[in-house]
Amino acid sequence: MDFLLRFLLVDIPEAFLLLTISLALFNLSVFEKKKQAILFSLLFALTGELLTLLEVLYQPKVLLMFLCTTVLLLGLYRFNILKSVFMGTFAIAVMLLAESIILVIFNSQQLFLEEILSSTMLAVVARTFYLGVYVGIAVLLRVNNFDIRTLFKHNQLNRLNRYLFLLILLGSIEFFLILFMNTSFFLRGNNSSIFALYTPQFQLFFQLAILTLFIAIVILFRIYLNLTINQVEEETGTPYLNSIQDLFTAVRSIKHDSLNHYTAINGLLKKELHSHAKEYVEQLLKETVLIERSADSSSQVLERIKNPAIASLLQSKMVVCLAERISLTMEIKKISQFSHYKTYDLIKILGNLLDNAIRATSYELEENRYIRLEWGQTENEHYLYIENSGPTIPENRLQEIFQTGYTTKKNGEGGLGLAIVKNVAERYNGKIQVKSADGVTSFYISFVNR
Repeated sequence: MDFLLRFLLVDIPEAFLLLTISLALFNLSVFEKKKQAILFSLLFALTGELLTLLEVLYQPKVLLMFLCTTVLLLGLYRFNILKSVFMGTFAIAVMLLAESIILVIFNSQQLFLEEILSSTMLAVVARTFYLGVYVGIAVLLRVNNFDIRTLFKHNQLNRLNRYLFLLILLGSIEFFLILFMNTSFFLRGNNSSIFALYTPQFQLFFQLAILTLFIAIVILFRIYLNLTINQVEEETGTPYLNSIQDLFTAVRSIKHDSLNHYTAINGLLKKELHSHAKEYVEQLLKETVLIERSADSSSQVLERIKNPAIASLLQSKMVVCLAERISLTMEIKKISQFSHYKTYDLIKILGNLLDNAIRATSYELEENRYIRLEWGQTENEHYLYIENSGPTIPENRLQEIFQTGYTTKKNGEGGLGLAIVKNVAERYNGKIQVKSADGVTSFYISFVNR
């Protein structure tokens, strides 16, 4: 009867939870293949009971359970050998960790292995805690949709993640080895001879392992720090380079326009069409005054922005608008809100939205070109509002504009800007509303106040 209860209430749940944890490493659900999961649990549990019945020593039993796990994963789930070995190793490591945690907890209360096993109540409590450790690890992995494969994709960010993962892994192993060293004599002296590894002969090995891991952690941390610094420099430096490029382009455009105007005035004067030349100059002056007023207003806003990257970006876009004869008005109601978000994320949102607005507005006649930017705050949210003149987007296409690859350019280039904006906004739990009617398109991005 005791065997049957232990088999049904402990061994099978233990096997099922170990399988759940192993699959969760690759973001796989144990319920996707129910038959395989049931069969794995039964065979794993039977193997454990058989080894116990044969009185196999603890260390060989652990090794055999590892082989059993690997073989079952290979046979039932058809994983490759590397994946099966990795999952089997992790499962057995979790099993050892759970056993050590339970022993440490009970030993701290002067309750030792033989005493625990001889008492039905203590055995039930110990096994409940034991399975609880499994449940906690399984829930943690599944809730966070953990997938170890994402750490090994080939790009800069995931390269950082790989080093961070290795740092955490080695740090965890280091911590448990130190804990193992500190508790080994205590556990060995009070829990019979099943833990043969807890012997003085192994202490030197553990000390050398701890020292080796510490050196490896220091080296990995230095590499990780250098990569992080390089990435930050790259991400924060790119906006400045783009801004400088925009300024050069705008200056060349202004120079080209000025040359055309001077040529036209010179031609009128040569033909002695003085009245036409006067009218032409007056029109230019009127436009210049309007543009200058708009620029002065925008410049006053820029002077209040203490973030140099944001100020540089907006300054370059303002110059581009001057060159394209686009009326740009900016209203930023609260400067401190820029501190709530990472600079390069703000650059992505503002830069892409303004580029999109400038491109759309350029299709309009010069006298109809305008962009209005407002960054404000209400009682409940921060918001960014950008409105521009330009072609109306059909209502049935409004959501498509955020898809990667969608573009209105005739050459088919682009299609990433608004997709990037949406991705960054969602990262901060922001919401995007877009409207387009009667030649006016607007984007409203809201973020809940922190």
